Amino acid sequence: MLRTKSDRVFMVIIYCFVGLFAFACLYPLVLTLMTSLTDEQTLIRNGYKMFPEKYSLAAYQVIVDSMGSKVFNAYKITIFVTVVGTALSLFVTASIGYVVSVKDFKQRNFINMLLYIPMVFSAGLLPWYIVCTKYYNLTNTLLALILPPCLNVFNVFLMRNFFASLPTAVFESARIDGAGHFRIFFRIAVPMAQVGIYTVGMLYALGYWNDYYNALMFIRKSEMYPMQYYLYNILSNIQFAARQSQNRLSYNIAIPSETIKMAIIIVTILPILFLYPFIQRYIVKGVVVGAVKG
Repeated sequence: MLRTKSDRVFMVIIYCFVGLFAFACLYPLVLTLMTSLTDEQTLIRNGYKMFPEKYSLAAYQVIVDSMGSKVFNAYKITIFVTVVGTALSLFVTASIGYVVSVKDFKQRNFINMLLYIPMVFSAGLLPWYIVCTKYYNLTNTLLALILPPCLNVFNVFLMRNFFASLPTAVFESARIDGAGHFRIFFRIAVPMAQVGIYTVGMLYALGYWNDYYNALMFIRKSEMYPMQYYLYNILSNIQFAARQSQNRLSYNIAIPSETIKMAIIIVTILPILFLYPFIQRYIVKGVVVGAVKG
């Protein structure tokens, strides 16, 4: 297909705009990485720069030294919670989403109402904490990191829209052939809604991977800390030590308080950066389809 001169000019403008937008999105991440590799005194003297005068791995060394061998245990806890929590959340979310998408299910409106209520009203932090600790006994258990965030109502409605957008003729044919809802759900609905599964799974995985609040609330044993909470403790301790050092006018010990913030960001998002390119096409398509259809 031949393009006119105006078409080529338009395409150049579009590519330039997209390139600038991509650069604007990538620049903060690259700047964070370069700042984490900058010497602390150089950063204080010259500020944030894309190409620092002096490089240093002191921030990463502090993280490794502070955590020691526990860094691998923290990673194992985080990976286990992310994998198990995402699988459980997907099963619960997809199951409820399929149930409320079935039009001839009599209680679907009642269940929808029960799902809408927590989106509008919240019982508050104290009742939630009492229920989780006193009645569910989640203190110092891995279930405390898995169960509280395992159901997100927005994701349930997202999956409901996915299932509702599927051709009803397929489900009717399966019922005529004698298939029940259990077989239809696992054999037909879930394979046909893979885009939605990937989308919701990524949202849950990001939530579990970045969560430190539940560990802060329920975990008291250091050997059960996930990676995010370990990094949170390191940052808090370093900031406290830096303030104490300034108050006592003790400048003999250089604490990389600024660069370590950037190093913690890089350590936190690095695994997600490697995973995201493989499933990013499902995220974009999934959010658009799930939010519009249904």
